[in-house]
Amino acid sequence: MSDIDLNFEDSRIALAALAADAVVLCASQRLARNLRRDHDRLQLARGLTRWQPLQALAPAQWLATVVQQALLAGEIAVAAAPRLMLSELQERILWDRAIEATVSNAPEEALFDREGLARAAAEANALMSAWDIRIPLALAEQCEETRQFLRWREEFQRLCGAGGWLEAARYFEWQIDCIGAGAGRLPGQLVLAGFDRYNRQETRLARVLMQRGVAVLELEQGLPASAQAGVVALPDRAAECRAAAAWARQRLALDPTARLGIVVPELGALRETLATVLDDALDPAAASPALAEIPRRYNFSLGLPLARQACVAVALQLLGLAAQPRRIVQEEFSALLRQPYWSADLGEADSRARLDGRMREQLLPTLSLERIVKFAEKCAAQGLPLTRLTGHLQAFQACLAAQPPRQTPSTWAQVFAQLLEAAGWPGERPLSSHEYQACHAFAETLASLAQLDAVLGRVSLAEASRRFAQLCRERIFQPATQGDPPVQVMGLLEIADTPLDALWVMGMNDHLWPPPARPNPLLPAELQRRAGAPGASAGIQGEFADVIQRRLLRSAPQVRFSWARSEAGRELRPSPLITALPPAAGIESSSPGLIETLAGSAALERIEDAQAPPVAASEVLRGGTGLLRAQAICPAWAFYRYRLGARALETPVDGLDAAARGTLLHAVLQGFWQGRGSRDLQAMDPAARQEALALAIDQALLAFNATLEQALTPRFLALERERLLRLVDAWLEVEMQRTPPFRVVACEETCEVAIEGIAVQLVVDRIDELDDGRRVILDYKTGRAISQASWGEARIREPQLPIYAALAYPKGISSGALHDQPLAAVAFAKVRLDDSGFIGIAAEAGLLPKVAAIDEPAARKMFPQQQHWDVLLAHWKDSIAAIAREIKDGEAAVRFSDEQDLAYCEVLPLLRLAERRAQMEHE
Repeated sequence: MSDIDLNFEDSRIALAALAADAVVLCASQRLARNLRRDHDRLQLARGLTRWQPLQALAPAQWLATVVQQALLAGEIAVAAAPRLMLSELQERILWDRAIEATVSNAPEEALFDREGLARAAAEANALMSAWDIRIPLALAEQCEETRQFLRWREEFQRLCGAGGWLEAARYFEWQIDCIGAGAGRLPGQLVLAGFDRYNRQETRLARVLMQRGVAVLELEQGLPASAQAGVVALPDRAAECRAAAAWARQRLALDPTARLGIVVPELGALRETLATVLDDALDPAAASPALAEIPRRYNFSLGLPLARQACVAVALQLLGLAAQPRRIVQEEFSALLRQPYWSADLGEADSRARLDGRMREQLLPTLSLERIVKFAEKCAAQGLPLTRLTGHLQAFQACLAAQPPRQTPSTWAQVFAQLLEAAGWPGERPLSSHEYQACHAFAETLASLAQLDAVLGRVSLAEASRRFAQLCRERIFQPATQGDPPVQVMGLLEIADTPLDALWVMGMNDHLWPPPARPNPLLPAELQRRAGAPGASAGIQGEFADVIQRRLLRSAPQVRFSWARSEAGRELRPSPLITALPPAAGIESSSPGLIETLAGSAALERIEDAQAPPVAASEVLRGGTGLLRAQAICPAWAFYRYRLGARALETPVDGLDAAARGTLLHAVLQGFWQGRGSRDLQAMDPAARQEALALAIDQALLAFNATLEQALTPRFLALERERLLRLVDAWLEVEMQRTPPFRVVACEETCEVAIEGIAVQLVVDRIDELDDGRRVILDYKTGRAISQASWGEARIREPQLPIYAALAYPKGISSGALHDQPLAAVAFAKVRLDDSGFIGIAAEAGLLPKVAAIDEPAARKMFPQQQHWDVLLAHWKDSIAAIAREIKDGEAAVRFSDEQDLAYCEVLPLLRLAERRAQMEHE
């Protein structure tokens, strides 16, 4: 625990031996809090009822107090004091301005990540001050990055000088200078705690204090001898988390009063995983929503960004609407509608969900706030209970409209509060303790936005919102810990205030420990190595890791180090710092989770859920041929989608989706063929055909556009007209290849047919009549993958045309008239620019281009059992009737022949295919 100029080997002191006026400077706020707590317990143990609280502070806090008192006492001239010490965000904003001023004319400016550059520049500047790094001019000229950084630094210091500001690094130096000049009342004893190494500034502070007669000591922490240590190798990082939780559970079962620690190098990345397994192992009751905030038996030293708290995230999303009111992504507003914490989040939750569904179906992916408000008002007028939501949206819009374009951040902070109140934030439900604390922290952060007035001036709402969101992301929030949890989860650089009973250290892989070198890219690497700056070289990182390792070994009588054998398919190795340690014995690889515990607590009963209730006489089934298709592919699909009514929400698209384009194509072809036949088509010259086609397209677009909530723009209509003209003209070229003349006798005709008592609504795209009176039924398709391969099978997966041919056509589907004319062919009309044609089957050859007759060899593979037209129609009738009987009987098994057939299943999550595969593998 020593550095270049400081050596405390003979100057350590125990917490119990501190002088009454001693000040303890701590490496972290957490350590300072814990030392104050331990000091109070020590005084209670001595039988005292009154005592002076321990002054345990971070160095910056203590220096600020000393210098402030000196200013008030007149020991420091007010004129000599800086007007402002910049916060981290204020400093980065100034760095951003400095970088902008020096690269504004560079052609590559648009490629710069200015925010990232500002962070790197602030870090480089702090390293220069803290580690006394001086850059010779000659060396700077050799490195473009360093030369640019020094230009930015010069501009940064000019901006600071103009405002009378100092960043944290230079402010620390100024404070030390003030103390060195004799200012401030100092304690007789100052103790340093938790520092694994001392930089130049910290070393200078200690020397200045010593020169002023202060006894500078180091707090004695840890055990006098190293622990009994062992190593545990586990399959992966998740297994490490489970093993650490099992170890904690086992230790607490043996000794409920034990104090344990779990050290995690990647605590930020593994925090949520660890929280889940620790809940399972130590606090399974927390799985109940009513007990989600009960005090845990573990505590994390690291909180989460304030912006990740649910109530705060909703507030930031609402402010995001205000920041971009003319360009709101519907997907983001959709998520906001489903969130609590604003407006009538309980009373109108169902109505908001229905509003979300309607918006997805009728509005574009990108909207304005005005459009959203009007649509909500329209839905409310149509009977959807949205009174409070529309009122809040209207108030939000009115508050936003009243604002000038640019204001100071402090003024915007007040506006943000007004906007959130107008939106009904934080909702109508009483807040829980954790939510209340998060909202309080949010209010504090909102008030701190005023600190940016000095460095930003008047800004737009969008800029103020962006900066405020940044503040919320950077503020770490953790609800107040209740009691003294026996398990402390901390990062590698943290130190326990008092020795623990046992310690588990995770992540001891060679790529993590020692940590890899990460020198600052804006400073010469050699100068960083000479100064001993953190991360400058592998050697420095190795020495640092060795110091931490020795400290960990003295933190508890028993220490377990674990490492993962693999990660994402990559083999890993243990850290060289633990290879000499022996393997640990008696370690459980994992503890049973909540689900396993519940499953093992009682005998499980196996229930077959493939059978749904039969269709009741009063039950109305909807879905048409889609119902029969889904049943043929997978009975559970049909049950969930058509009997229970489950369906996926629409995904809004710009312009037209595939279904809308298909509807337009049907309308164009209906308009063109109305009253026409093949002879009319053949008689048209190209100009006449184009004219007739253009007329049909214009009529279809006009009628379609009138049905939309948001009409298509003239530019888009022109593009769609051009697309349809090319597509349908190419299709008419295919139609002209048909040799038997025909006339179109029906387009988009609707009918209803009963199949085993199930009423099925049908729409026939087109019926052609040949000269001999026979009919051809066509079904337009625009997709790429179209096949009639299942028409000869027992389960017909594309049943639309077989239903038309075998069940509906014989009963009459054209204006309700019975058909005496026999059916000659059924086919899909595949209308595509790149691959148009007919796909189907015919009673005889030559009726449709490339469509085989049922008795031809080309059809034998697909229809091996049906070699005559009447036999095929009978097969269709029987197969479809069998599928209909399955529906009536309630057959709802997850059964399918090819999982690829489920690619467009709207209820795929309900089929639980992953669980099905796991169950089958287990059995």
